Amino acid sequence: MVRNSVDHGIEPPEERIAAGKDTTAHIRVSAYHQSGQIVVAISDDGRGLNREKILAKAVQNGLIHSTAQLSDNEIFQLIFEPGFSTADKVTDISGRGVGMDVVRRHVQKLRGRIDIQSKAGQGTTFFLKLPLTLAIIEGLVVVVGAQRYIAPIFSVREMFRPTPEMLSTVQGTREMVMVRGGLLPIVRLHQRFSIEPRTTALTEGTLIVAESQGHQFCLFVDDLVGKQEVVIKSLGQSFKDVVGIAGCAILGDGRVGLILDIEGVFKGRQ
Repeated sequence: MVRNSVDHGIEPPEERIAAGKDTTAHIRVSAYHQSGQIVVAISDDGRGLNREKILAKAVQNGLIHSTAQLSDNEIFQLIFEPGFSTADKVTDISGRGVGMDVVRRHVQKLRGRIDIQSKAGQGTTFFLKLPLTLAIIEGLVVVVGAQRYIAPIFSVREMFRPTPEMLSTVQGTREMVMVRGGLLPIVRLHQRFSIEPRTTALTEGTLIVAESQGHQFCLFVDDLVGKQEVVIKSLGQSFKDVVGIAGCAILGDGRVGLILDIEGVFKGRQ
């Protein structure tokens, strides 16, 4: 993947100068823990993925129909197909169309996935997301109805009980709250998982300011129990694809609490 960034992503010096960039390119590899996962990020500040070129090559190879309507992410994922390459020529570095499919296959064997963010002229970042089958995290235990959930503490910025003047509705549907001079969207956890809450009044519950992928939002729950270190346990194959849940843990009182995947909760909001 680093070789691909060097060969496909990074432009020649004259092209970078014409684009107003420094002639020295940068490739960064980082790793961190996020919502019960290990994330390995590989990013470059090159030309970015060529959406149209990938699409044309996929049609040429018979991977998709010419009339197919795909999102950017679906198009970017085509580069992981076996033998797929947009390189005009084969070099000693890359261009054979062998490698990216192997990367995806090994990541999937580990029950992980690969996400891509790319902007034309700005660069590309690949996120290899691998699950933690056994790890200890510090979590914030919250109550929604009769259920208990655990929000990873590193995703939590603050907690508060809103007053009526802090609340507003955008376009008649999206609930928002004013926090430190900015409006943040509200995600009701009971709606996300279709459970009966103790209260639906925002002023009677608690809002948790959470952050995921640079986006902040407020998670509405009934109440807080407190902080606790928990051991992450896998939910197994049957529940591994439940959006918004990273795993489970046995709490101090013997109950089972579901560990929230903050990114999944935000992306799957209603």
